[in-house]
Amino acid sequence: MKKIQEYLTFLSPEFIYVPFDKQELLNLPKSMEVFNNSLLGEKSDGKKIFSPISGKIIGMTQTNYNGFSSKSLVIENNFMDLRKKLNPVRDMKKIKKSEIVESLQKYGLNKKVNSKTTLVINSYYDKKYDLKDMIINYESYEEILEAIDEFMEIFNMKTCYICIDSNDLVSINAYEKYINAFLNICIVNSNKKFKDSKCVFYNVEEILAIHKAIHLDYMYDNTIITINNGSPIIVKVKLYSSLAELLKVLKIPYKTKQVYANNVLINDVTTFAIDETLRSIVIKDKE
Repeated sequence: MKKIQEYLTFLSPEFIYVPFDKQELLNLPKSMEVFNNSLLGEKSDGKKIFSPISGKIIGMTQTNYNGFSSKSLVIENNFMDLRKKLNPVRDMKKIKKSEIVESLQKYGLNKKVNSKTTLVINSYYDKKYDLKDMIINYESYEEILEAIDEFMEIFNMKTCYICIDSNDLVSINAYEKYINAFLNICIVNSNKKFKDSKCVFYNVEEILAIHKAIHLDYMYDNTIITINNGSPIIVKVKLYSSLAELLKVLKIPYKTKQVYANNVLINDVTTFAIDETLRSIVIKDKE
């Protein structure tokens, strides 16, 4: 098996930018001090909003994300990552199904499933521009398989397919170490045949988020992006970090260049923040 590509971490940004829809749907503490995983309110669709760091809310601003613009809470990091619950690990033998369902709903991970649902897990791969899922699979194949198994048991599902690109040998080899212990989970190289209404789709990062929601009742507060500035750089980054701050820390020049997020040109890097849908940043010379 070839050596996994190393990656960098940026999990202590000075500020984060948490998107919200309406100020009246926020529920902020009077002190404006928040913990990691603090509930900040909800969006118009009912999805809960949580803080991925501990710190102080210092204001609001307009921020751009992958594919949308939104008002955001600006939170200054206190670099302590404080949490209200110090030992949140759940006893899986005692936990009720209703509690797990509640956690999945809380973190926006619930989809309509039942005993006839086929679970399909997508894993994406591009050796030049998108190595995110390869890293997740290599590092977390055990947690992913266990979370799938627990998820299927909760909802009485019978079959799961993990779709991995045939060129992603790192991911395939990682799963082969352990997958034989899970008789209802199969590896396939394409998701093209899974199109009927009985299929429900997640990606591997969402499955990691499900694992954290089930076992810890916490949000999954980081993501992985691939930055290509001539060669790929993989970075694990805290959700809602500033892209400009990240590029500055990595000493990657961008001000005289064009920066693309998921292949779409970013007009103003200084107002762009990283959310869970961002997979790749490509930096090119201006044409």
